[in-house]
Amino acid sequence: MSGTPFIPFPQNSSADPKSSASYHLHHPHHRGPKEPTNLPFLKEDQFTDTILVLEGKKLYINRCILGYASPYFQRLLDSAHKTAIAEKKSKAEVKISNKSYTEFVDLLTYLHPGTGSDVTEKMALRLLPLANEYEIAPLKEKCEKVLIGSLRKTPATPNVSKGSPTFKHRKDNGPELLLKCIKSADAGSSKALLEECVRIFSYQDIPLKDLKASTEISDQVKARIYENRMENTSSKMSKLASELEKERSEKEKLRSQLTDRHVTATKSRMSRITRFGSDPSVEDPSDQIMAQVPPARHHNYHSHRLSNAKANNDP
Repeated sequence: MSGTPFIPFPQNSSADPKSSASYHLHHPHHRGPKEPTNLPFLKEDQFTDTILVLEGKKLYINRCILGYASPYFQRLLDSAHKTAIAEKKSKAEVKISNKSYTEFVDLLTYLHPGTGSDVTEKMALRLLPLANEYEIAPLKEKCEKVLIGSLRKTPATPNVSKGSPTFKHRKDNGPELLLKCIKSADAGSSKALLEECVRIFSYQDIPLKDLKASTEISDQVKARIYENRMENTSSKMSKLASELEKERSEKEKLRSQLTDRHVTATKSRMSRITRFGSDPSVEDPSDQIMAQVPPARHHNYHSHRLSNAKANNDP
């Protein structure tokens, strides 16, 4: 992982680094606020016993800061101090290759007791691989928590993002943040963050173009994302097929019911034609009889009428 080297502005200068013409002349790519220059490990003090050298720049620390946090650094710095003692040097100097100066500024900013800094999203992306490589378990868990939280709060699809499409560093750029997180998770062997990224990548609206083009993400992780996307698609298609089959079954049932009614009506009409001919003016006698039948009465109604009639006829 690489980053833009942090170049501190000279502390004994009275000029404002943001307005100084000489500063911008020598730092043409500088944009935004300058990096902090008051960090305790940027200069040597009475507690310094180890000097870390990265990209030609020096960081001044006490080996306890890294030794207590990291078993890896405990072994490295113990060896370096034994060498310094053998060479009769008061301080051990350790050169760290293939690492960014900015990354180690972030690492020491988090670990140093004199800073009191928390892990931001930007720091977590850089520090997760370092925390894994240097066996700093609490920092790795912290980075995972920060990045998973950011992913869950950020819209995953580009259509939901706000702001100008050319502003690539906006906080709500979901696809870009997702790609950065999966790179960091892959480099840092983070199972928790990787699972979250794979879960989000399973959505069909998430583009795969940048993922395919990236050389920083392993083929194993890419294959897992593609497989998960296919499984998710297959599951959705199966669900859709099941819903279509259910709808087809309901339509067939309705069609069968309509057919049965049509057949019954046709049989009734044919029977009527057979009995009374095809003249529509001829009514079925049964219909006339049924029309004359009074509404249903109580079962004692007729006997009651007969009793009344008999009583009226008696002298």
